[in-house]
Amino acid sequence: MNGSSSKTAAYLAVLLFLCGALSYFNNRSVQFGRPFFVRDGLHLILAPANMAAHRIFAVGEWFIRVARPRRLILQENAFLRREVQRLTAENARLANAAEENARLRRLLGLKENVPMNTIAAEVISRKPSNWFATATINRGRRDGVSPGDAVVDFRGLVGQIVEADLLSARVVSITDPSSAVGAMVRRSRSCGVLQGQASNYLALTYLPKDADVKVSDVVVTSGMGKVIPKGFVVGRVVKVTRNLTTGMSTALVRPSVRFDEIEHVLVVRRVGAQ
Repeated sequence: MNGSSSKTAAYLAVLLFLCGALSYFNNRSVQFGRPFFVRDGLHLILAPANMAAHRIFAVGEWFIRVARPRRLILQENAFLRREVQRLTAENARLANAAEENARLRRLLGLKENVPMNTIAAEVISRKPSNWFATATINRGRRDGVSPGDAVVDFRGLVGQIVEADLLSARVVSITDPSSAVGAMVRRSRSCGVLQGQASNYLALTYLPKDADVKVSDVVVTSGMGKVIPKGFVVGRVVKVTRNLTTGMSTALVRPSVRFDEIEHVLVVRRVGAQ
């Protein structure tokens, strides 16, 4: 037993010496940047094993991904599609709400700046046509609306009330052929009659042949007849025609408001209306 213990102690001493020597020479090689043959040899011997282990782990990860139950993948894809649809709908709802709030703020600003008796209303239906000629609003005689009242939004004149019952009223667009409104060129104050053309344009007629009217001039209501109040924007001149035979000029006007785009309006009560 004593001999066996002595051999074991000797082996341990030799191993400790070798470990210390290897550690010393390894530190010296690192310190001076020189190769150390033992370390390089171990790396060379263990490299195939390391590479094999890496490949085994990579194959395992690939197998786990591919082997996932198809049902779970389909469920996850369905959930993601529903989430995208929900977020898209929410984004559209928020964008629409922001646009409506902006329109209402502009309409409120117009109401505060118009020194007249006005009634806020919402369009609830339109008569279908190539360019909507009539619309129905959710205000009527109970709210003080009556035929002849002007209808405007923050961009300008929309039309005029032609019928009113207790809870609603019908608006005719200024582009309707039956519509005729006193108007003038804001810059030169040249006056005429603005007539609907059943299209995207209006005609400012009965202008003198030498009337001071040019393309891009802004046309506003003149207040003649005291039906439509003075000063509401109607549109811009896009073309001027001078007829030497009749001695009259006509200006083609593009309306500032598209009747098919209005949602919220102000009804401007006529002067003297109760």
